[in-house]
Amino acid sequence: MKISEDTRRVVDFLEAYSEEGLRKRNDLEVILEISASRGDFAFANKLIFTGKSVFKLFKTFKKSVSNNADTLKTQLNSSIEELRSLLHSAVENADEQIKKRFEETYFVNSNGAVANLIDLSHDLSVLKDLQSDRNQSIKQQSDDL
Repeated sequence: MKISEDTRRVVDFLEAYSEEGLRKRNDLEVILEISASRGDFAFANKLIFTGKSVFKLFKTFKKSVSNNADTLKTQLNSSIEELRSLLHSAVENADEQIKKRFEETYFVNSNGAVANLIDLSHDLSVLKDLQSDRNQSIKQQSDDL
């Protein structure tokens, strides 16, 4: 799949914006390119939101005490499955090489695939944070007028 210069610039900006850097840069490029080519921005936003949710739940789960852990784990697993489903939908019409890579990286039933989904959710979380910062900046500018 050819990644456009616009998508590369967006991901370069995200890389610079992120404090820790991106973890799944190439797959993020693919997802953004597919989303742009589909023109389905509601779907893209749902994918980004779900990624943010997975990453936030994961961070909370890691810090949780035992009495909350079961509930958080259930919520995390549910969000991971939703993210997996959205990714599957995103790449279902992609070329075979992309589908195979996503199948092996995210769709198999393994701890490694879950770790990869969490890494990708980190990157989607960075994108959601950037969207939120941008929206806050626009709101602040309009409030200043």
